[in-house]
Amino acid sequence: MTAFLHGLRMMGDLLIYSAFAAFFAACLGGTPAAQILLLPALCYGVSACFLNRPILRTGCAAVSLLGLLLVPDWVDRAAYLPAVFYPLYLAWKGEYLLSADRQADIFLLFCKAYPVFAVLLSLAWNGKVMLAVSLPLAVWAVLLQIFLMRVLRQAPALYRNPGYLLANAGLLILLGVFGFLVSCPTVLGAAQTAGGAVYFGLVVPVLTVPLSLIAWAAEHLLLPAITALLYWIAARSGNQDPAVLESVPGRIPGGGDFAPAEEPLFNGVLALKVAGVALLGIGCILLFRRLFQKNKVPLAEAGQAKTRRSSRRMHRRWPSFFLSPNARVRRAYGRYLERQARHGATWETSETSLDLLGRTPFLDPEAEQQLRLLYLKARYGECATPQDAAAAERLERALEQPEQSER
Repeated sequence: MTAFLHGLRMMGDLLIYSAFAAFFAACLGGTPAAQILLLPALCYGVSACFLNRPILRTGCAAVSLLGLLLVPDWVDRAAYLPAVFYPLYLAWKGEYLLSADRQADIFLLFCKAYPVFAVLLSLAWNGKVMLAVSLPLAVWAVLLQIFLMRVLRQAPALYRNPGYLLANAGLLILLGVFGFLVSCPTVLGAAQTAGGAVYFGLVVPVLTVPLSLIAWAAEHLLLPAITALLYWIAARSGNQDPAVLESVPGRIPGGGDFAPAEEPLFNGVLALKVAGVALLGIGCILLFRRLFQKNKVPLAEAGQAKTRRSSRRMHRRWPSFFLSPNARVRRAYGRYLERQARHGATWETSETSLDLLGRTPFLDPEAEQQLRLLYLKARYGECATPQDAAAAERLERALEQPEQSER
Protein backbone atom coordinates (compact mmCIF):
# COMPACT_ATOMS: atom_id res chain seq x y z
CA MET A 1 0.00 0.00 0.00
CA THR A 2 2.91 2.36 0.64
CA ALA A 3 4.16 1.80 -2.92
CA PHE A 4 0.66 2.56 -4.22
CA LEU A 5 0.55 5.85 -2.30
CA HIS A 6 4.00 6.84 -3.53
CA GLY A 7 2.92 6.12 -7.09
CA LEU A 8 -0.22 8.23 -6.67
CA ARG A 9 1.77 11.07 -5.14
CA MET A 10 4.24 11.00 -8.07
CA MET A 11 1.36 10.89 -10.54
CA GLY A 12 -0.05 14.04 -8.92
CA ASP A 13 3.28 15.84 -9.29
CA LEU A 14 3.67 14.77 -12.91
CA LEU A 15 0.11 15.82 -13.76
CA ILE A 16 0.85 19.30 -12.44
CA TYR A 17 3.95 19.47 -14.63
CA SER A 18 2.11 18.06 -17.65
CA ALA A 19 -0.71 20.61 -17.32
CA PHE A 20 1.86 23.26 -18.27
CA ALA A 21 4.17 21.28 -20.56
CA ALA A 22 1.43 19.63 -22.64
CA PHE A 23 0.14 23.01 -23.78
CA PHE A 24 3.50 24.04 -25.21
CA ALA A 25 4.09 20.61 -26.70
CA ALA A 26 0.72 20.65 -28.47
CA CYS A 27 1.21 24.22 -29.74
CA LEU A 28 4.64 23.28 -31.12
CA GLY A 29 3.25 20.37 -33.13
CA GLY A 30 3.41 17.49 -30.65
CA THR A 31 0.71 15.05 -29.64
CA PRO A 32 1.06 14.73 -25.84
CA ALA A 33 -0.58 11.73 -24.18
CA ALA A 34 -1.21 11.75 -20.44
CA GLN A 35 -1.12 7.93 -20.34
CA ILE A 36 2.65 7.97 -20.78
CA LEU A 37 2.96 9.54 -17.31
CA LEU A 38 1.75 6.29 -15.76
CA LEU A 39 5.10 4.66 -16.51
CA PRO A 40 7.37 6.97 -14.40
CA ALA A 41 4.75 7.07 -11.62
CA LEU A 42 4.53 3.27 -11.58
CA CYS A 43 8.32 2.89 -11.60
CA TYR A 44 8.66 5.36 -8.73
CA GLY A 45 6.02 3.51 -6.72
CA VAL A 46 7.79 0.18 -7.27
CA SER A 47 11.13 1.72 -6.30
CA ALA A 48 9.61 2.67 -2.92
CA CYS A 49 9.65 -1.04 -2.06
CA PHE A 50 13.47 -0.95 -1.99
CA LEU A 51 14.17 2.00 0.32
CA ASN A 52 17.28 0.40 1.80
CA ARG A 53 18.79 -0.68 -1.55
CA PRO A 54 19.86 2.45 -3.50
CA ILE A 55 21.01 0.69 -6.66
CA LEU A 56 17.84 -1.37 -7.00
CA ARG A 57 15.46 1.53 -6.35
CA THR A 58 17.34 3.75 -8.82
CA GLY A 59 17.23 0.97 -11.40
CA CYS A 60 13.48 0.61 -10.98
CA ALA A 61 13.00 4.34 -11.56
CA ALA A 62 15.34 4.25 -14.59
CA VAL A 63 13.02 1.78 -16.34
CA SER A 64 10.76 4.75 -17.12
CA LEU A 65 13.36 5.85 -19.70
CA LEU A 66 11.90 3.18 -21.96
CA GLY A 67 8.94 5.47 -22.42
CA LEU A 68 11.03 7.51 -24.84
CA LEU A 69 10.51 4.69 -27.34
CA LEU A 70 6.75 5.24 -27.17
CA VAL A 71 6.86 8.92 -28.15
CA PRO A 72 8.14 9.30 -31.72
CA ASP A 73 7.92 13.08 -31.98
CA TRP A 74 10.89 15.15 -30.72
CA VAL A 75 8.59 17.68 -29.04
CA ASP A 76 6.91 14.97 -26.97
CA ARG A 77 10.28 13.50 -26.08
CA ALA A 78 11.53 16.88 -24.88
CA ALA A 79 8.41 17.26 -22.73
CA TYR A 80 8.69 13.68 -21.42
CA LEU A 81 12.34 13.89 -20.31
CA PRO A 82 11.72 16.15 -17.24
CA ALA A 83 8.90 13.81 -16.20
CA VAL A 84 11.43 10.96 -16.18
CA PHE A 85 14.39 12.66 -14.53
CA TYR A 86 12.29 14.06 -11.66
CA PRO A 87 11.29 10.66 -10.14
CA LEU A 88 14.69 9.23 -11.11
CA TYR A 89 16.46 11.95 -9.12
CA LEU A 90 14.16 11.44 -6.11
CA ALA A 91 14.74 7.68 -6.20
CA TRP A 92 18.50 8.19 -6.42
CA LYS A 93 18.42 10.57 -3.43
CA GLY A 94 16.04 8.30 -1.51
CA GLU A 95 13.44 11.02 -0.98
CA TYR A 96 10.06 9.37 -0.40
CA LEU A 97 7.83 11.79 1.48
CA LEU A 98 4.12 11.36 2.18
CA SER A 99 2.81 14.48 3.87
CA ALA A 100 -0.57 16.20 3.79
CA ASP A 101 1.10 19.57 4.41
CA ARG A 102 3.35 19.12 1.39
CA GLN A 103 0.39 18.22 -0.83
CA ALA A 104 -1.56 21.22 0.49
CA ASP A 105 1.30 23.60 -0.30
CA ILE A 106 1.69 22.20 -3.82
CA PHE A 107 -2.09 22.31 -4.32
CA LEU A 108 -2.27 25.99 -3.29
CA LEU A 109 0.74 26.86 -5.45
CA PHE A 110 -0.87 25.19 -8.48
CA CYS A 111 -4.23 26.89 -7.85
CA LYS A 112 -2.47 30.28 -7.79
CA ALA A 113 -0.27 29.77 -10.85
CA TYR A 114 -2.41 27.79 -13.28
CA PRO A 115 -5.39 30.19 -13.68
CA VAL A 116 -3.03 33.03 -14.60
CA PHE A 117 -1.15 30.74 -17.00
CA ALA A 118 -4.39 29.47 -18.59
CA VAL A 119 -5.95 32.89 -19.12
CA LEU A 120 -2.83 34.60 -20.47
CA LEU A 121 -1.76 31.78 -22.82
CA SER A 122 -5.33 31.23 -24.05
CA LEU A 123 -5.63 34.86 -25.10
CA ALA A 124 -2.09 35.22 -26.43
CA TRP A 125 -1.61 31.86 -28.16
CA ASN A 126 -4.20 29.09 -28.52
CA GLY A 127 -7.34 28.84 -26.44
CA LYS A 128 -8.54 25.62 -28.08
CA VAL A 129 -5.38 23.74 -27.12
CA MET A 130 -5.69 25.06 -23.57
CA LEU A 131 -9.23 23.72 -23.29
CA ALA A 132 -8.65 20.42 -25.08
CA VAL A 133 -5.18 19.46 -23.80
CA SER A 134 -4.04 21.40 -20.74
CA LEU A 135 -7.29 21.91 -18.83
CA PRO A 136 -8.21 18.19 -18.54
CA LEU A 137 -4.75 17.45 -17.09
CA ALA A 138 -5.14 20.34 -14.65
CA VAL A 139 -8.52 18.97 -13.52
CA TRP A 140 -7.04 15.52 -12.94
CA ALA A 141 -4.12 17.05 -11.03
CA VAL A 142 -6.48 18.99 -8.73
CA LEU A 143 -8.69 15.98 -8.06
CA LEU A 144 -5.74 13.71 -7.28
CA GLN A 145 -4.20 16.31 -4.94
CA ILE A 146 -7.50 16.60 -3.09
CA PHE A 147 -7.65 12.83 -2.67
CA LEU A 148 -4.06 12.70 -1.38
CA MET A 149 -4.68 15.52 1.10
CA ARG A 150 -7.75 13.70 2.39
CA VAL A 151 -5.88 10.41 2.85
CA LEU A 152 -2.53 11.66 4.13
CA ARG A 153 -3.98 13.92 6.80
CA GLN A 154 -4.51 10.78 8.90
CA ALA A 155 -1.83 8.97 10.90
CA PRO A 156 0.50 6.67 8.88
CA ALA A 157 -0.89 3.60 10.61
CA LEU A 158 -4.35 4.53 9.34
CA TYR A 159 -3.70 5.66 5.77
CA ARG A 160 -1.54 2.58 5.13
CA ASN A 161 -4.40 0.33 6.17
CA PRO A 162 -5.87 -1.42 3.10
CA GLY A 163 -9.36 -1.14 4.53
CA TYR A 164 -9.09 2.62 4.87
CA LEU A 165 -7.77 2.98 1.33
CA LEU A 166 -10.54 0.79 -0.05
CA ALA A 167 -13.12 2.87 1.81
CA ASN A 168 -11.76 6.01 0.16
CA ALA A 169 -11.53 4.35 -3.24
CA GLY A 170 -15.18 5.23 -3.84
CA LEU A 171 -14.34 8.91 -3.48
CA LEU A 172 -11.46 8.54 -5.94
CA ILE A 173 -13.81 6.82 -8.40
CA LEU A 174 -16.32 9.65 -8.10
CA LEU A 175 -13.57 12.19 -8.63
CA GLY A 176 -12.41 10.20 -11.64
CA VAL A 177 -15.90 10.20 -13.16
CA PHE A 178 -16.13 13.94 -12.60
CA GLY A 179 -12.72 14.43 -14.18
CA PHE A 180 -13.76 12.30 -17.17
CA LEU A 181 -16.91 14.34 -17.68
CA VAL A 182 -14.97 17.61 -17.47
CA SER A 183 -12.33 16.32 -19.89
CA CYS A 184 -14.95 14.99 -22.33
CA PRO A 185 -14.83 16.86 -25.67
CA THR A 186 -18.59 17.40 -25.60
CA VAL A 187 -18.48 19.06 -22.19
CA LEU A 188 -15.43 21.08 -23.14
CA GLY A 189 -17.08 22.11 -26.41
CA ALA A 190 -20.19 23.24 -24.55
CA ALA A 191 -18.05 25.20 -22.08
CA GLN A 192 -16.11 26.77 -24.94
CA THR A 193 -19.32 27.72 -26.73
CA ALA A 194 -20.76 29.27 -23.56
CA GLY A 195 -17.51 31.11 -22.85
CA GLY A 196 -17.33 32.36 -26.44
CA ALA A 197 -20.94 33.54 -26.32
CA VAL A 198 -20.30 35.47 -23.12
CA TYR A 199 -17.02 36.89 -24.39
CA PHE A 200 -18.14 37.93 -27.88
CA GLY A 201 -21.68 38.80 -26.87
CA LEU A 202 -20.97 40.78 -23.68
CA VAL A 203 -17.30 41.43 -23.01
CA VAL A 204 -16.27 42.47 -26.53
CA PRO A 205 -19.14 44.99 -27.05
CA VAL A 206 -18.43 46.56 -23.68
CA LEU A 207 -14.71 46.83 -24.38
CA THR A 208 -15.18 48.18 -27.90
CA VAL A 209 -17.21 51.18 -26.73
CA PRO A 210 -14.25 53.13 -25.28
CA LEU A 211 -12.03 51.93 -28.15
CA SER A 212 -14.58 53.23 -30.67
CA LEU A 213 -14.69 56.58 -28.87
CA ILE A 214 -10.90 56.79 -28.93
CA ALA A 215 -10.80 55.92 -32.66
CA TRP A 216 -13.49 58.52 -33.45
CA ALA A 217 -11.66 61.18 -31.45
CA ALA A 218 -8.38 60.35 -33.19
CA GLU A 219 -9.97 60.51 -36.63
CA HIS A 220 -12.13 63.61 -36.22
CA LEU A 221 -10.18 65.62 -33.67
CA LEU A 222 -6.56 64.57 -33.38
CA LEU A 223 -5.72 64.11 -37.08
CA PRO A 224 -7.34 67.42 -38.21
CA ALA A 225 -5.52 69.18 -35.37
CA ILE A 226 -2.18 67.70 -36.46
CA THR A 227 -2.87 68.63 -40.09
CA ALA A 228 -3.76 72.21 -39.13
CA LEU A 229 -0.63 72.44 -37.00
CA LEU A 230 1.57 71.31 -39.92
CA TYR A 231 -0.06 73.88 -42.25
CA TRP A 232 0.49 76.56 -39.64
CA ILE A 233 4.16 75.57 -39.22
CA ALA A 234 4.61 75.60 -43.02
CA ALA A 235 3.02 79.03 -43.27
CA ARG A 236 5.16 80.49 -40.49
CA SER A 237 8.31 79.09 -42.07
CA GLY A 238 7.52 80.83 -45.40
CA ASN A 239 6.71 77.64 -47.29
CA GLN A 240 3.13 77.93 -48.54
CA ASP A 241 3.32 74.67 -50.45
CA PRO A 242 1.17 72.10 -48.68
CA ALA A 243 3.33 69.38 -50.24
CA VAL A 244 5.43 69.62 -47.08
CA LEU A 245 2.86 67.31 -45.60
CA GLU A 246 4.10 64.55 -47.90
CA SER A 247 7.07 64.15 -45.57
CA VAL A 248 4.83 62.98 -42.72
CA PRO A 249 5.62 59.28 -42.07
CA GLY A 250 2.84 56.87 -42.98
CA ARG A 251 1.05 59.08 -45.48
CA ILE A 252 0.45 58.26 -49.14
CA PRO A 253 1.98 60.85 -51.49
CA GLY A 254 -0.73 63.08 -52.85
CA GLY A 255 -3.39 61.83 -50.43
CA GLY A 256 -4.44 62.05 -46.83
CA ASP A 257 -4.77 58.39 -45.97
CA PHE A 258 -2.32 56.28 -44.09
CA ALA A 259 -0.60 53.54 -46.06
CA PRO A 260 -0.99 50.02 -44.69
CA ALA A 261 2.14 48.15 -43.76
CA GLU A 262 3.21 45.87 -46.60
CA GLU A 263 5.63 43.63 -44.66
CA PRO A 264 5.35 42.66 -40.99
CA LEU A 265 8.26 43.75 -38.87
CA PHE A 266 8.73 40.20 -37.53
CA ASN A 267 7.24 36.76 -37.83
CA GLY A 268 4.68 36.58 -35.04
CA VAL A 269 4.21 32.80 -35.20
CA LEU A 270 7.94 32.19 -34.95
CA ALA A 271 8.22 34.64 -32.05
CA LEU A 272 5.40 32.85 -30.20
CA LYS A 273 7.09 29.48 -30.72
CA VAL A 274 10.42 30.78 -29.43
CA ALA A 275 8.69 32.41 -26.46
CA GLY A 276 6.82 29.16 -25.81
CA VAL A 277 10.00 27.10 -25.74
CA ALA A 278 11.66 29.65 -23.45
CA LEU A 279 8.66 29.71 -21.11
CA LEU A 280 8.58 25.91 -21.08
CA GLY A 281 12.23 25.74 -20.05
CA ILE A 282 11.92 28.42 -17.38
CA GLY A 283 8.68 26.91 -16.07
CA CYS A 284 10.24 23.42 -15.80
CA ILE A 285 13.17 24.81 -13.83
CA LEU A 286 10.97 26.78 -11.42
CA LEU A 287 8.38 24.02 -10.99
CA PHE A 288 10.80 21.18 -10.30
CA ARG A 289 12.90 23.42 -8.07
CA ARG A 290 9.83 24.09 -5.95
CA LEU A 291 8.90 20.41 -5.91
CA PHE A 292 12.43 19.45 -4.86
CA GLN A 293 12.21 21.90 -1.98
CA LYS A 294 8.93 20.33 -0.86
CA ASN A 295 10.49 16.88 -1.00
CA LYS A 296 13.21 17.93 1.43
CA VAL A 297 10.82 18.51 4.33
CA PRO A 298 12.36 16.49 7.20
CA LEU A 299 10.47 13.47 8.39
CA ALA A 300 9.97 12.74 12.09
CA GLU A 301 12.47 9.99 12.88
CA ALA A 302 11.64 7.41 15.50
CA GLY A 303 13.91 7.34 18.51
CA GLN A 304 15.10 10.92 18.15
CA ALA A 305 13.25 13.75 19.90
CA LYS A 306 12.70 16.83 17.78
CA THR A 307 11.05 20.14 18.45
CA ARG A 308 7.54 20.31 17.06
CA ARG A 309 6.22 23.12 14.99
CA SER A 310 2.67 23.83 14.10
CA SER A 311 1.63 23.46 10.50
CA ARG A 312 1.73 26.44 8.15
CA ARG A 313 -1.98 25.96 7.62
CA MET A 314 -2.55 26.74 11.29
CA HIS A 315 -1.56 30.39 11.00
CA ARG A 316 -2.66 31.25 7.47
CA ARG A 317 -5.11 34.14 7.56
CA TRP A 318 -7.95 32.36 5.78
CA PRO A 319 -11.36 34.00 6.35
CA SER A 320 -13.31 32.08 8.98
CA PHE A 321 -16.19 31.70 6.55
CA PHE A 322 -14.20 29.14 4.51
CA LEU A 323 -13.14 27.01 7.51
CA SER A 324 -15.02 24.44 9.52
CA PRO A 325 -15.40 24.95 13.30
CA ASN A 326 -12.82 22.21 13.93
CA ALA A 327 -10.32 23.91 11.62
CA ARG A 328 -10.92 27.30 13.26
CA VAL A 329 -10.27 25.89 16.74
CA ARG A 330 -7.12 24.12 15.63
CA ARG A 331 -5.90 27.26 13.87
CA ALA A 332 -6.38 29.32 17.03
CA TYR A 333 -4.46 26.72 19.05
CA GLY A 334 -1.71 26.68 16.44
CA ARG A 335 -1.28 30.44 16.72
CA TYR A 336 -1.05 30.06 20.48
CA LEU A 337 1.77 27.52 20.02
CA GLU A 338 3.54 29.86 17.62
CA ARG A 339 3.33 32.59 20.23
CA GLN A 340 4.95 30.30 22.77
CA ALA A 341 7.75 29.54 20.30
CA ARG A 342 8.40 33.25 19.68
CA HIS A 343 9.07 33.65 23.39
CA GLY A 344 11.59 30.84 23.48
CA ALA A 345 9.35 28.00 24.65
CA THR A 346 10.47 24.63 23.27
CA TRP A 347 8.88 21.23 23.51
CA GLU A 348 9.63 17.69 22.47
CA THR A 349 7.53 15.45 20.27
CA SER A 350 6.83 13.12 23.18
CA GLU A 351 5.12 15.86 25.22
CA THR A 352 1.36 16.31 25.24
CA SER A 353 -0.74 19.46 25.18
CA LEU A 354 -1.02 19.26 28.97
CA ASP A 355 2.76 19.53 29.29
CA LEU A 356 2.76 22.75 27.25
CA LEU A 357 0.70 24.74 29.73
CA GLY A 358 2.56 27.42 31.67
CA ARG A 359 5.65 27.58 29.42
CA THR A 360 5.17 31.36 29.10
CA PRO A 361 4.50 32.78 32.59
CA PHE A 362 2.82 36.03 31.52
CA LEU A 363 -0.03 34.26 29.69
CA ASP A 364 -3.32 33.72 31.49
CA PRO A 365 -3.30 30.07 32.66
CA GLU A 366 -7.10 29.92 32.77
CA ALA A 367 -7.36 31.03 29.13
CA GLU A 368 -4.67 28.52 28.15
CA GLN A 369 -6.59 25.70 29.86
CA GLN A 370 -9.89 26.64 28.18
CA LEU A 371 -8.23 26.86 24.77
CA ARG A 372 -6.62 23.45 25.30
CA LEU A 373 -9.98 21.87 26.14
CA LEU A 374 -11.51 23.31 22.98
CA TYR A 375 -8.55 22.02 20.99
CA LEU A 376 -8.97 18.50 22.38
CA LYS A 377 -12.64 18.59 21.45
CA ALA A 378 -11.84 19.65 17.89
CA ARG A 379 -8.72 17.51 17.42
CA TYR A 380 -9.92 14.17 18.74
CA GLY A 381 -13.69 14.48 18.99
CA GLU A 382 -14.08 16.52 15.76
CA CYS A 383 -17.34 17.87 17.15
CA ALA A 384 -16.56 21.55 17.70
CA THR A 385 -19.45 23.94 17.15
CA PRO A 386 -19.37 27.46 15.69
CA GLN A 387 -19.72 28.75 19.26
CA ASP A 388 -16.62 26.75 20.26
CA ALA A 389 -14.71 28.21 17.31
CA ALA A 390 -15.70 31.77 18.25
CA ALA A 391 -14.70 31.13 21.87
CA ALA A 392 -11.31 29.72 20.80
CA GLU A 393 -10.62 32.77 18.64
CA ARG A 394 -11.56 35.08 21.53
CA LEU A 395 -9.22 33.20 23.85
CA GLU A 396 -6.43 33.33 21.28
CA ARG A 397 -6.84 37.09 20.93
CA ALA A 398 -6.92 37.45 24.72
CA LEU A 399 -3.66 35.53 24.97
CA GLU A 400 -2.17 37.83 22.34
CA GLN A 401 -2.78 40.99 24.41
CA PRO A 402 -0.01 40.38 27.00
CA GLU A 403 2.46 39.94 24.16
CA GLN A 404 1.43 43.26 22.61
CA SER A 405 1.62 45.04 25.96
CA GLU A 406 5.23 43.87 26.43
CA ARG A 407 6.22 45.34 23.10
